[in-house]
Amino acid sequence: MKRLMKAFAASIACLAMLTGAAEAQGKPEKTDVTIGLPVTTSTFLPIYLAQEEGYFKDEGLNVKIIAFHGGTDLVRAVIAGSVDVGVTALAGVTLGIKAHQPIKVFYGGFDMALFDWYAVKGIKSMADTKGKRFGVSRLGSSTDFLTRYALLKNGVDPKSVQIIQGGGSIPRLAAMDSGQLDVNILASPEKFIAADKGYNLIYKQSQIAPDYPFHVFFANESLLKKDPNTVRALLRGFVRGVRKAKSDKARSVKLLEERVKLEKKYAARAYDDFIDQIHEDGRLPSKEGMKAFWEIGIMSGDYKEPWPESRYLDPTFIETYNQWKPAK
Repeated sequence: MKRLMKAFAASIACLAMLTGAAEAQGKPEKTDVTIGLPVTTSTFLPIYLAQEEGYFKDEGLNVKIIAFHGGTDLVRAVIAGSVDVGVTALAGVTLGIKAHQPIKVFYGGFDMALFDWYAVKGIKSMADTKGKRFGVSRLGSSTDFLTRYALLKNGVDPKSVQIIQGGGSIPRLAAMDSGQLDVNILASPEKFIAADKGYNLIYKQSQIAPDYPFHVFFANESLLKKDPNTVRALLRGFVRGVRKAKSDKARSVKLLEERVKLEKKYAARAYDDFIDQIHEDGRLPSKEGMKAFWEIGIMSGDYKEPWPESRYLDPTFIETYNQWKPAK
């Protein structure tokens, strides 16, 4: 009798697992999905590959990708419902949440610490930068606050340097070339261009923390509740895009050349720079990486204290990753 009961219990458990798997693979509630990105840039490679290779279509989705002119416009579009899913910096999403908008992060995986600081001849470390001119994209931007935080980490008072708003990376590099800036914060491919020009690498963001919430997936809470099968289908396509990106460098580099318009020599270097910092399981950064994120935000005045995850994260899809992930 006990043996029969154990067999019956095992059958029920198996049925429950199969039912759960079936639900995880359920038909998408909606098939037309718009993904919004803040800009067109190399680090969105897995999303581009998922579209180009037909992985979203395999999941029954017609996906349209729209690039905006920055994260603020993207967050507004998601809130307004003109974009279904956004992928941008965590800081941008939290600004929407602070404004009492019903949006939540639901997946990570882009845990990248990619910025580096390059300096002119004679400056070999952050300690050498007192009185020097630092270039950032704009005052109040992430490049500004990262620079101030890096200075403090190295015992340099940000008030002892000049922080200059210089626009995009290319104009700031030109300003260095003409002697108007001494130090620049750069990501790929511009940091490789700076290296090729002979500028000195004096500090890396990865020295602050090994990772950082560079991009996160977010959406209106109503979509996450009403259309979970659509979200899972989208994420399965993304996961396949990550796998393709990691397994096929040649294809990835070619796509970066074509879609992001990177020169071949810089496309390959950019790929090597970020590919190991993308994770298909949607994990958020380490405790150290999140600590740096909140400390930078508190320093900038965006937050009074670190937020609990429940305020900004719906963990459903991360926690159930093993149930809905595509087969190898």
